[in-house]
Amino acid sequence: MKKIGGRAEDALMAKLVGKGSHKGSTPFGRAGDVVQRPPAWAGLAGVLALTGPRGRRAGLRGIVCYGAAALVHLPIKAAVGRRHPTGAAAHTLGPFTSSFPSGHAASDLAFVLGAAQEIPVLFLPLSAATTAVHWSLIRKRSHYVSDVLAGGALGIAVALAAWKLWPPGESGGDQADTDSAGGR
Repeated sequence: MKKIGGRAEDALMAKLVGKGSHKGSTPFGRAGDVVQRPPAWAGLAGVLALTGPRGRRAGLRGIVCYGAAALVHLPIKAAVGRRHPTGAAAHTLGPFTSSFPSGHAASDLAFVLGAAQEIPVLFLPLSAATTAVHWSLIRKRSHYVSDVLAGGALGIAVALAAWKLWPPGESGGDQADTDSAGGR
């Protein structure tokens, strides 16, 4: 596999997290360990869907952006072929793929930005959750900082594409919902 980053990134990792993996060492870290799992985001989409038409659109947009980012990052991983940092936490199912870019960072941020397109007030609390995830990925040495930043950039690109191709508020058949919300 190709080596990207080199000594400078290894030194940064050593300064940020030390020599070992630190899974769940703080409440923020434990939250990140939980939220980085796809069922957490699917569950959030389900909860949003229960809150009404805007929530359904936010949950749908979030999960579509999540899935799109999950698919888009795979060819990049295959092309780059980067190893995970030395001392990466033990994974029960992997990692089988390249470290660059972080698929978790791409998907999680795409969900946050997608859902917030429909319900902007979601941005701050969901950003805190995805920040916890991103720190968790670095703290556990699952990814280098640049992996997470590149994944985040990819998530932003997916959310921007969704905004352009599928403008917020459009889901078909929700005219009655906007009428009842005072949009007459």
